[in-house]
Amino acid sequence: MPEMTVESRYTPDAGAQTHHLGSVMIDMPGTLVISDAPAKGQEVSFRVDWIQGEGVRPTAITVSSKVGREVTSTDLRNVNVKQLWRAAIVDHVVYRRMFHFDWEKFDGKIAFDSPVQLPDDILERLRLRGPERATLAYVADLYMFADSIGLAPALYVQQIFAGENLEPLPRTTATKWIKKARDLGIFEEWFYADN
Repeated sequence: MPEMTVESRYTPDAGAQTHHLGSVMIDMPGTLVISDAPAKGQEVSFRVDWIQGEGVRPTAITVSSKVGREVTSTDLRNVNVKQLWRAAIVDHVVYRRMFHFDWEKFDGKIAFDSPVQLPDDILERLRLRGPERATLAYVADLYMFADSIGLAPALYVQQIFAGENLEPLPRTTATKWIKKARDLGIFEEWFYADN
């Protein structure tokens, strides 16, 4: 999971296509702009596109001053490309999944059309239910999304399950759930559903 939060905006190009990363979607190519990076009054712009065999990646970077100050080589060296763009891009994807629960509170179904991070109450229920189909589908979605943007997927699964106020999922639990999702063919369903 990205170690930082940043203020950013994402603008898909005219004619951009929706790329499905399983249940995670983003229109590409586009431009991702991060404010006040690498320093106050500057911004970093990333061209974002799909690179075959690698996933969603920045293909160009521009650093500009918004206050009429020179952009120096030191400013350029201070751009931590991986950390910045990964911290920002997660806020501009849409997570779309219909979960089928038998929880009376949700009348059996709940749909998400939102960022990848689910609310704490849902995460807690998924954790308590253990490796059931809904939990494993979410694990597969998280894993494949993290892999597509170049994050450590198993660590991302652990950290996302922490939500706002929960502890991260233990590493052994995350690893077991990932393996079980693979064994049940959920990763293949993820891949073939949108390709």
